[in-house]
Amino acid sequence: MKKWWISFKARYGKAFLWPFLGLGISVQAPINLVGGLLTLWARESGLELKDVGLFAAVTLPYSLKFLWAPLVDRLTLPIFKKMGRKKAWCLVFQLGVLGGLLALSMLDPVRDTMGVFGVSFWIAFCAASQELTVDALRIDTLKGDDLTHGTVLYQFGTRLGYFAATAGMIALSAYLPWSYVYRISIAMVLVGLGSLMLLKKTKEEEMPASFYTMVVAPFKEFMSRQNLGILCLFIVLYKLCNGMLGKMAYPFYYDVGFTKSQIALVSATFGSIITTLGIFCGGWILDRFQFKKLLFWLGAIEILTSIAFAGLAWVGPSVPLFFLVIIFDNIVGGMGGAVWTVFLSRQCCRAFSATQYAFLNALTMVPLTLLATTGGWLAQHMGWPEYFIFTGVLMIPALIMILTGMIKFSKANQK
Repeated sequence: MKKWWISFKARYGKAFLWPFLGLGISVQAPINLVGGLLTLWARESGLELKDVGLFAAVTLPYSLKFLWAPLVDRLTLPIFKKMGRKKAWCLVFQLGVLGGLLALSMLDPVRDTMGVFGVSFWIAFCAASQELTVDALRIDTLKGDDLTHGTVLYQFGTRLGYFAATAGMIALSAYLPWSYVYRISIAMVLVGLGSLMLLKKTKEEEMPASFYTMVVAPFKEFMSRQNLGILCLFIVLYKLCNGMLGKMAYPFYYDVGFTKSQIALVSATFGSIITTLGIFCGGWILDRFQFKKLLFWLGAIEILTSIAFAGLAWVGPSVPLFFLVIIFDNIVGGMGGAVWTVFLSRQCCRAFSATQYAFLNALTMVPLTLLATTGGWLAQHMGWPEYFIFTGVLMIPALIMILTGMIKFSKANQK
């Protein structure tokens, strides 16, 4: 036990790593509030399943944030200049999320469907922009093993944010109107704001904010990589399976017959605990195995996760089976999330961290977001079991790329 504690302290005992835990909470909460939780609110309010699926489009800014990421890398906000360029941008985006959540709490998904969509889109824009600044600060601030361990704490924070924005908010919705639930959710963004203030000012490279330095230079450096096309294709394909499954999870739980209390307890509460375990397992395996082996086996296991969800759809609202499926899904998801985040982070040059990480993330998110808008239609016409089998099939091309050696894995590309 003592040896384990010494090992843990050596990895996570550095004070400058811990603000990323609070920032993880603030980053994760909004996407769940306007992504997964919003679909449950809309479905419970009486919105048709096919219309609920369209709400997946509100998260499009997460896919397109690379378009304005160069502004974060190069433009300084005069009013918050002393904070540092990226910290100042992060503060502005956090304030935007706060205002959006307050506005959303005053609307109704059925009567004000377009208004809810518009405000949710604004929240997603500010939240996605906050995420890109935090990703850039993480890459700029942390080096080597500190990047791995800081990313694990950040991922742990995202799970706490997920737990609070799902289990906490679903449980509250059983006793309070949704309007009050969304107002209370503002506290999670305040946690991130406080953590931002604790983060030390990073040394930022002085470079004139021109079209070349903001747009051309980041992509010129990125385009110089070997096997770039194969890497980009792999990034596009790898997360389709997990993403398509997750986008429709809450409507599935509701349709199959689970109560809101059961969803909050099993999926959100218990699932978050299991995912947290998975994240730290991900940090442990990152120190011991190559990315090639990790991504292949985690991807293969995700196919089994899809099959497990299909089995739950066939069986119906069995709480014991629900627990087993959530254990399997969340521990794999926690490990995979930690590994994937470190993998993408290590592909970025520090001089263009915001732009390059946002672009790589977009390669994951854009196809997924566009495909996910059809999730409700596919589930309605295929049936839930067949839909989940379909999500598993989406992983196979990425695994073939790894197995055949098409994708080459390097330790790091940071500069």
